[in-house]
Amino acid sequence: MCGILGWMTTARSNISEEKYKKGIKRLFLLSETRGKEASGVCCVTDKSVEVLKTPCRAKKMVTSKEYHKCIDRTVRSPGRLVMGHARMVTNGTEANMENNQPVVRDDFICIHNGIIVNDEKLWEENPEIKRKSEVDTEIFLALLDKYDAKADFLKAFRRTLDEIEGSLSIALIDKKSDWLMLYTNTGSLYYAVNRSQKDIIFSSERYILEQMIRKEVEGHSSLEYKVFPVKPGQGLVVNLLNGKIHKFSREYDSFELSKGCMDRKFKLKNLLDVDSSLKKISPLQIVYNQHELVSMLQADMEKIHKLRRCTRCLLPETFPGISFDERGVCSICRDYKKNLPKGKKRFLSELSKQHTVNSRYDCIVPISGGRDSCYILHYLVRELHLNPVAYTYDWGLVTDLARRNIQRMCSSLGVEHILISADIRKKRENVKKNVEAWLKRPTLGTIPLFMAGDKQFFYYAQLLKRQMKVDNVIFGMNRLEETQFKARFIMQGQKEDGKDLYFNFTGKKKVRLFAGYAKEIINNPSYMNASLIDSFTGFLSYYALPQRYVRFFDYISWNQKTIESILIKEYNWETAKDTDETWRIGDGTAPFYNYIYYRLAGFTEFDTFRSNQIREGMVTRQEALSSLDEANKVSVDGFLWYCRTIGLDPVATVRKINLQTPLYE
Repeated sequence: MCGILGWMTTARSNISEEKYKKGIKRLFLLSETRGKEASGVCCVTDKSVEVLKTPCRAKKMVTSKEYHKCIDRTVRSPGRLVMGHARMVTNGTEANMENNQPVVRDDFICIHNGIIVNDEKLWEENPEIKRKSEVDTEIFLALLDKYDAKADFLKAFRRTLDEIEGSLSIALIDKKSDWLMLYTNTGSLYYAVNRSQKDIIFSSERYILEQMIRKEVEGHSSLEYKVFPVKPGQGLVVNLLNGKIHKFSREYDSFELSKGCMDRKFKLKNLLDVDSSLKKISPLQIVYNQHELVSMLQADMEKIHKLRRCTRCLLPETFPGISFDERGVCSICRDYKKNLPKGKKRFLSELSKQHTVNSRYDCIVPISGGRDSCYILHYLVRELHLNPVAYTYDWGLVTDLARRNIQRMCSSLGVEHILISADIRKKRENVKKNVEAWLKRPTLGTIPLFMAGDKQFFYYAQLLKRQMKVDNVIFGMNRLEETQFKARFIMQGQKEDGKDLYFNFTGKKKVRLFAGYAKEIINNPSYMNASLIDSFTGFLSYYALPQRYVRFFDYISWNQKTIESILIKEYNWETAKDTDETWRIGDGTAPFYNYIYYRLAGFTEFDTFRSNQIREGMVTRQEALSSLDEANKVSVDGFLWYCRTIGLDPVATVRKINLQTPLYE
């Protein structure tokens, strides 16, 4: 879930010092798309190994005096390796420098892209190993040392891989040896060599390598590079002295690799004062009473149970724009049209219309870590034998559970994962500003502004299509999960027919929707803050960009039991601890906004989801109704995680929400 990069040259290389420094900087800046929360660099010569780590983005680090001193010392050596890391934080806060990369343990130095999802279990199973940090990468290095990597490194490496679950794309060196190892179990690793193999450059993405080469070294015939993928389950061992490459696979190799006895001087430095904004990264410390919070996170169940509901589905009278006929059937049910999947044959035909010719991939699959997108990846690889690339836009409110599930799927299927990481600190600050603005003038219509920052997901999907020359993007949006009550709340009071608003937004309705938000923002000037541009671009990304993608479940039937069974049994897909539901468990915003809807309107997304299932004949009304209270149960842990993540006092926030008069009173 990060960006790794590096450039190795031998003593015979004719790359200039200036070009080398520019190339490394370019790699760092390009790799920031994969992580902006921390960065680090490791500089290696035959005399020394220097590691520099900082809890700030690479863009800041490469301007520091310490970085330039480190790079300058390295480039003077006739043979050198610089490898770096752009981190998106998963396990372990960046405020603790032990968690940042490169990770150093014993004689090993590693940069890692991915998540080892069973690290906690492995620590428990190996109590004799002392843990130094929270980052999952450490268990990989600890097991290498345990399995006697000094005697037979590749044997110890394979034994370690057998115990690890999750994704692992790494660059690894040993302080005392003259080799560099590159390995991946997902395919998220590329390397480039020039014609004489005097130089080797590597990165997490082909596009990053190609851009760096084009901008920094293209046009020099002696420096022509060719880019190669490291395939899932395979790796390279590169001799740092002569540049010779040995390829190996997880199952087989034809050479031995052992630790060396080089006497390199080692230096590790942590930079804490590179960025003045670093004071903001410490976790929010708020003293609150857990029992008080739990007691406050309640809705008036007696009144909610007395709400008039549709006699066919579950939608209550507080649903915006709803009406009931003489039989008690709601207007949504009367206008609803069943979703009839077009079938596998039509799906393959649709993909063939825009068949990708100039790419290694058949399609792009946006993956959130939720059940539907994970199932799509499984289906495309295992059922259709296609070669997709997975893509995630992480805006900072994707839960760690979702991130782990993404890595489970990609590592098990050997699928490359492209991560585009927002400036997560800035995104979270923007969300906080919008929530604080909402609390000053709460309206149900403006709740979607909390989630406006994630809508660039669609923009970057289109951008990747162009960069990777892939024509098909397959989204997992499920019509059962479409609600539209969020839009209906903002459009209340406007003249509209109600028909097809549930599933289809015409251009005229999009204009009215935008006008509704604009009116609310004018009425509440607190929304006119630093997040406004981000919210506006999110709106454009979602509503204005052409929707040139394939909706998987328009073709293939959706069956919840089948999907859950396959994911859990075949991939050890992780579910939430505080609910039996598998929907929205990867969305860190859902517990917060669903509490507001439930408290103030008496229903949530689960009411609309269950209602759609009833209309499709998947469940009876009684079955849906009997499960509704449990589905709508407030996730205290989820609510608390959201408040802590964006920096809100959870108790004070709940108090303000609870002061509002519900629609059912």
